Amino acid sequence: MTVCEVDVSINSQGNTSQQSSILLPWADEDFRANPHPWYDVLRRDSPVYLDPLQENSYVISRYADVIKYGKHHSLSSVVPDWVPKGPWSLFKASMIVKDGEEHVALRRRSNKWFTPKLANQYAQHTAAAVNYALNDMGPDGVIEAYRNLALLPAHYAMCAALGLPNDGYDSASAWMHDAMVGLGAAVTDAEEERCKTAFLYLTDRVKRHLQLRRDYPEPGMVSSWIDDVIHGEMTEQELFEGVLLFWATGTPNAAYLISGGLETFARNPEVFELWKSDKNAHQSILNELARLYNPEISFTRFTKEPLEISGVEIPANKMIRFMIASANRDPDVFPNPDCFDLTREVDSAGNLTFGIGAHQCPGMIISKAEVYAVFNTIAERVRKIELIGSPVYANSDRAASYVRLPLKMTLY
Repeated sequence: MTVCEVDVSINSQGNTSQQSSILLPWADEDFRANPHPWYDVLRRDSPVYLDPLQENSYVISRYADVIKYGKHHSLSSVVPDWVPKGPWSLFKASMIVKDGEEHVALRRRSNKWFTPKLANQYAQHTAAAVNYALNDMGPDGVIEAYRNLALLPAHYAMCAALGLPNDGYDSASAWMHDAMVGLGAAVTDAEEERCKTAFLYLTDRVKRHLQLRRDYPEPGMVSSWIDDVIHGEMTEQELFEGVLLFWATGTPNAAYLISGGLETFARNPEVFELWKSDKNAHQSILNELARLYNPEISFTRFTKEPLEISGVEIPANKMIRFMIASANRDPDVFPNPDCFDLTREVDSAGNLTFGIGAHQCPGMIISKAEVYAVFNTIAERVRKIELIGSPVYANSDRAASYVRLPLKMTLY
């Protein structure tokens, strides 16, 4: 099955007529709405791009280069001192800013809480939330799908893993969006201030959760990690950053993928019917959804020594921005890259949405369990999905997200 008659880009706005020496106009509204026309030019003309808008920064856009060098042993996730200190610099002891054995040790502490068996158990909370939302619909079946079928259901599964209360995430998700903007390549002073304020809010919520579990322990990762701190096996900073990472950032990415799937089902009923009728097609459908709806557009690494990529030598002490969203639509790997194509021969590891190498997304297993829980629950109860208005997106140059997804659900 191949669907090409509808747009499946980050969203349908965009201008393909840019004529500028600036190949990546990070702050341009059209670029942020739909960067793929610019990525097409970048891959063709400058796959290793020295960004004139971002000091000491190179951009890698082709699939082959991202997958080969994104996990190169000479690159580091540790942010060097020469990088300006922004709000994200509060992460000092998290797995996302550690390399080697330090990264592995922190990763092991979370991996045991996100096995496939446990993730499926947590995802029962996702399914229950979806059922509640469907039961709560009015007679016309109109529903705000991003919030009620994606964001909150995914958050409930994560809270089950953490052993935390699941309330209050409407506000937290909005602040998390402001925080993600701060990772962009062209952050304005206003965006930096929003990011700083976001972390003040998110930090305060995490401290509240930690104090709650110190006073009233519950089964889950947070109480277990608090015990590890007591026994000297984990530092307070590692505890705080680990909980902030999973509680604040773990849900929006899964919610974006879920919402992209629901929009695809509404625009292309045959894809929804295939999900309902053929379980063997589930993995292929999920692969294509993940390829087209990648919430994190890029990731960064830092050179500790010179590194040559596609004939270009990148000196030491430079930042490299690896463009996942560009690589996922590289026509050399994915012919007709803007099409939803279930006949692709690329295996399940083909798309780069969940990252690559040792720093692959630590929440990948639970995110996929949440996706299956939402889609399977809806497939059991919903006969037809319709888009009743234009989705509203809130994309930056670093992350893609929904604000609204208005759907109509016709139940059996």
